[in-house]
Amino acid sequence: MSKTELYTQSGVAMTCRSYQEYKEMFMFKEDLFSKGKILDIASGASSFIAELNQMEYEAIAVDPLYKLTSEEIYDLGKKEINIASQKLSQNENLFIWNNYKSLKHHDEIRNRSLNQFIDNYRKDKHKEKYIPATLPNLPFDNNTFSLVFCNHFLFLYQEQFDFKFHLDAINEMVRITKKGGLILIYPLVGFKDEIYPHLDKLIDSLNTNDVSAKINETKFRFLPSATHYLKIDK
Repeated sequence: MSKTELYTQSGVAMTCRSYQEYKEMFMFKEDLFSKGKILDIASGASSFIAELNQMEYEAIAVDPLYKLTSEEIYDLGKKEINIASQKLSQNENLFIWNNYKSLKHHDEIRNRSLNQFIDNYRKDKHKEKYIPATLPNLPFDNNTFSLVFCNHFLFLYQEQFDFKFHLDAINEMVRITKKGGLILIYPLVGFKDEIYPHLDKLIDSLNTNDVSAKINETKFRFLPSATHYLKIDK
């Protein structure tokens, strides 16, 4: 079957991922969070920040969706989960299910993450934890965060965003990251399961900007070619 049929996506979907999925994607240990303030970019309705807050870490999320009410996000999240499940069921054999027991298990994680997110989002009355913002312009001072995450956004949508956007977006992440801080980005493939074609050029551009960018392997498996993440040390 053609790679163009692996997963079709128009526009940017809402993500509803769990803390455990982040841990498996980026293969981190909890002592990583002792570095300081944490940011999750394009976090959608993922429960990552909610779970970090529950563990009493200083963590916030940004996404343009945070202009919406909790009811609007919940309704959108349920719709997105159903749409994604239908798409996955059509090509279920093309994905690697090492980290999910089944499509049903995958959907259960999405729904649980959405509910955890909504519970935490409702409590954030003053938009201190969930801030509406869009790359490549984030409303933070230079050198604010010690740890920055971005998953299932940038390179996944490589056909919608050009090289300049990707470079500007990551340079914005570098700007708001403290010296000695870390940026983690996954996956490095798009919906056709093809590695971002300008990745080497991007890394070369970043490495001339007082940062060290390199590709690390992850044991997480779902999209067949999504075997690595980008690690940027500032």
